[in-house]
Amino acid sequence: MKTVCNIKKGLDLKIYGNAIDQMLEMKSPDRYYIRPSDFRWMTPKLLVQAGDEVQVGTPLFHDKKDERIVVVSPVKGRVEEIVRGEKRVIEAITIVAEKDAATETTVNFAVPEDAENIRNLLLQYGLWPCLRQRPFSVIPSPDVKPKALFVPCFDSHPLAPDFNILIRGKEEDFLCGLQMLQRAADDVPMHLCMREGADNQIFERVENAHKHYFSGPHPAGNVGTHIHHVAPLNKEETVWYVYPQEVARMGAFFRNHQLNFTKTAAVTGPAVAQTGYFTGVYGADLSGLLKEEFASKKKRVISGSVLCGNKLDEFPVLGFHDRQVTVIDEGGHREFIGWLLPGLRKWSLSHTYLSWLTPKRTYEVNTSLHGGRRAIMLTDVYDKVFPFDLMPLQLLKACEIKDIEQMEALGIYEVDDEDFALCELVCPSKTECQRIVREALWELAVSS
Repeated sequence: MKTVCNIKKGLDLKIYGNAIDQMLEMKSPDRYYIRPSDFRWMTPKLLVQAGDEVQVGTPLFHDKKDERIVVVSPVKGRVEEIVRGEKRVIEAITIVAEKDAATETTVNFAVPEDAENIRNLLLQYGLWPCLRQRPFSVIPSPDVKPKALFVPCFDSHPLAPDFNILIRGKEEDFLCGLQMLQRAADDVPMHLCMREGADNQIFERVENAHKHYFSGPHPAGNVGTHIHHVAPLNKEETVWYVYPQEVARMGAFFRNHQLNFTKTAAVTGPAVAQTGYFTGVYGADLSGLLKEEFASKKKRVISGSVLCGNKLDEFPVLGFHDRQVTVIDEGGHREFIGWLLPGLRKWSLSHTYLSWLTPKRTYEVNTSLHGGRRAIMLTDVYDKVFPFDLMPLQLLKACEIKDIEQMEALGIYEVDDEDFALCELVCPSKTECQRIVREALWELAVSS
C-alpha cells in the first residue's frame, strides 16, 4: 500500500550549517555519562554503585514501574560516580572506560520466533528503550499491544541529518530489525514514512509494510504528523515508533548476535567550526570532539535541533534518541534601533524585514527572544504552522489550565510537545508552548 500526503501548513527554518557528507574524527573518551532523563518519565532504581565493574550490557538501572525495562552499560569500565541533584534525583551515572575498552559484546541465544520471546530478549539486553509510544513519547509497556508500528524514515527539523548516511553499511541489519520488530508487535500494521522525491531506495526494499510519502515543510518529518494523517489516535490507543538507526541496532543483535550502542550523528549549526558526521557510543563525552564550542561562553551546544533540543552543559553527551548536535551563538545583546533596520540578514515569518525578498537565504540564528513574554494573544499565527486538524490555540489554553476533559475533547492524545515547537517559534507572546503541552501530558499520564 502506498499513499502520498502533502503537508501545506508548516515552516522550514532556513539555518546555515548543514552537515556535509564527511566523517569527523572522534577519539574514544575516558568518561561516559548515562542519564535517566533521556528516558521520559522513567523513575530509575539503581542496580550498580560507585566502584562497580561493568561490561557492555550490564544493567545500570531499571524502571520502578516495570523492572523488566532496563538501561544497560554501553561500554566496559568502572562506575566512577552516581551524580545526584535536588531531592537525590539521579542525574547521571559516570563510567570511566578502560583503555581500548570494548564497546560491543557477543550474545549467545537461539533466535526466537514468537513475539513474547523477542520482547524478552529486547528487554533483557537493554534494547527495549529504543522503542517509544504515542501518546506521551514514553517507553512502551511490553504487555500492551499497539495499534500500529511507525518507522519515520526522514527528519524535517532544521539541519536534520540524512538518514541514508546514518544507516550506511547497516542496510541488511535494518531490514532484519524491521522483521523482528513486526513480530514483537504481534504483526500489527507497520508504516514506513518517507520524504517524497528523496533517495528512499533502502526503505522501499521493505516488504509487508505500508509506505507513505510526505512532502511539504516541517513538521512533515515529525512522527506526530505521520500518525495524525495515517492512523489517528483515540483515547486508550497506542502506537509504537522507532527510528531506522535503532532498528538497525536491533537487527544487528538478532542477525549477528552483537550488542552495541554505537550511533552516527551529525554536527551542525552556524557556530560550529566544522560540520559533518561522527560515530560514537551512546553516553560518550563529546567535549573532545567539540572542545572549542564547549569552551566558548558565546556559543550554545544543543543535543538535537534548535526547535526542541536540550542545551548541553554539565554532561556534554548526545541524548539517547537524538541524531544531531547543533551549535549556535548565544544571544541576549541589544541591537541598535532593532526592528527599524531593513533586516536583510534577519529571518522573520512576516514581511517585517526585507529578507522576505530572498526566500532561499540561510541565516545565522542565535538564542535571542527578540521580545518579552506576555499574556497569550488571540491570533491565527499558530494555524499557519500547525498541520493537524485540531485547534492549537484552544488546545494550548486547555493545557495551560489543566482542564483534562477539554484537552481530551480537543485531541491532546494526538500531539506531543515537539508538535508545538513551531507554534512556540512564531508566537508573538513568546509563550512556552512545548513546556505547557509537556506538563499537560504529564497530568494526563499520572491521572490515567
